[in-house]
Amino acid sequence: MSSWKLLIYAISAELGSLLLLLSQNSSLSYFLLYLVSHGLASALLSAVAWTFLPARFREPKVFSLALIFSFAFFIPAIGLLTIVGGIALGVMLPALFKPLPFSQVAKPYFTPVNNQQSAGFRQVDLKTLLTSETAPNALRIQGMLVLKDMPGRVTGRLLRDSLGDSYEDLRLLAYGILDQKEKEITRDIDRVLQLLERAKESRRYRLARRLAELYWELSYQDLVRGDILTLTLERASFYADMGLMESPEDAGLWLLRGRIKMSQDNLGEAQESLIFARRLGLSPAQVNPWLAEIALQRRQLPMVRLLMEQIPDGSQFTALNKSVEYWRGYGAAQSG
Repeated sequence: MSSWKLLIYAISAELGSLLLLLSQNSSLSYFLLYLVSHGLASALLSAVAWTFLPARFREPKVFSLALIFSFAFFIPAIGLLTIVGGIALGVMLPALFKPLPFSQVAKPYFTPVNNQQSAGFRQVDLKTLLTSETAPNALRIQGMLVLKDMPGRVTGRLLRDSLGDSYEDLRLLAYGILDQKEKEITRDIDRVLQLLERAKESRRYRLARRLAELYWELSYQDLVRGDILTLTLERASFYADMGLMESPEDAGLWLLRGRIKMSQDNLGEAQESLIFARRLGLSPAQVNPWLAEIALQRRQLPMVRLLMEQIPDGSQFTALNKSVEYWRGYGAAQSG
């Protein structure tokens, strides 16, 4: 016999026992009939409820059935309703938590990056590739992945320009690379600031110099713009000055301060800092290009030519050699 039929019989027997209990007749025979009907309902209900118990609660069988029977028999009506409610939950809950069916989807398209092929990209090739509207998007993504491992000072402007690209995946990848580079430098800044707070006097110079370099990198790699760029340059200048107060003979820090001041359009202080760097021993190849840039902004072309001519031949900066050749040729043309 099915559990549902037993449940119907149990409910019918319990309803019959309730009718006997609520009748006006108070004789012993009616009470005995009530006990028999209620006991039958409790027994049938116990058998049904036991089948819905989890397997670990069904053993030992005799005691498990006895517990359910006692609950139903000694709590008339309420015990029945409680057990019926428990049976309903036992039927409904597994259906609610049943795993949903899933469908099979196609494999995602993956474009592997060939390291040997990527190593052959040149910066000019990457710029042409990433700004091209006719190049395949898969190849442009590959070129962007190459930029990820290149120094930020080389790729910052190109990554920033890619944020306006029409291809969404390329824009998102460029944004992710820029965000990662910015967070790396910001973490270093936070770490050095904590060290500076508890540093001894002997270490303050090196930590201040490091902070000036890190803040400058945020600007130089084109990772910040607008008001944040202004604040970043102010912090870079502040820590450069702090380092120079501790060690005024640091020629490299004077050079860094000069470049920071140039970015702030403070050409007067920039020129003074660069001249200090030159006097402290830096070579013309390291300092004169920046002094020449200041002179060029002031439209002092003869000074630009003079500064560039002071740079010796065979400079380690390949791009600088071409500029030197140009200004030497410009000077010769002016003399002719």
